[in-house]
Amino acid sequence: MKKAISICLSLCLLFSLSGCKKEEPLSELETIQKQLAEMDGYYCTATLTRTSNKGETVYGTKQYAKSTGEYRLELTSPDSVTGNYTVFDGKRICQYNPRLDNKLIKDVPESQQRNELFLGQFIKNYMQSEGVGVEAAALDESQCIVLEAVIPGSDGTLATEKLWVDRETFLPKRFVLYDAEENERYRLDFDEFIYNPEFEEDLFVIEE
Repeated sequence: MKKAISICLSLCLLFSLSGCKKEEPLSELETIQKQLAEMDGYYCTATLTRTSNKGETVYGTKQYAKSTGEYRLELTSPDSVTGNYTVFDGKRICQYNPRLDNKLIKDVPESQQRNELFLGQFIKNYMQSEGVGVEAAALDESQCIVLEAVIPGSDGTLATEKLWVDRETFLPKRFVLYDAEENERYRLDFDEFIYNPEFEEDLFVIEE
């Protein structure tokens, strides 16, 4: 009788292990990579710090971006540039300056540096980079995972980039672009970040 019970229990255990196997949860890195890869667009507010041989210049910004490439970059500070914005509608780029009589400047040449300020371009670079780095780091009060990518086709002005993502909220916290000597050239510190928002229809329209 004991032998029969033992066999029965063994069979039950075998079937429970084979039939009820649960999928392993995604790691933090896998979750972040999946969220970025599946991102349709984003909205954010961020402080942009630009470093040159003349020192640092700091701007308040708003970004609206689609995974299909359209974007809008608005400057919110300092007062001298508040109201300026750049729009890419998928074909053309234009800049708007409310302080100029001719307010709309169309067909501005495409700029790699400007494009690199958006996470859509970072994601493309990250997916194409070989031997990209991943590390853990503390940022302010956040614990982050840092993703690194190589910027292709650069003249050395911009060579690599890093993205800090919070390990609990999975929201981007900081984005930095470096030159070939590993000097920081552009830094975005995100204040607010929203994945896949609903954009207004005219947000990426270039006014005639």
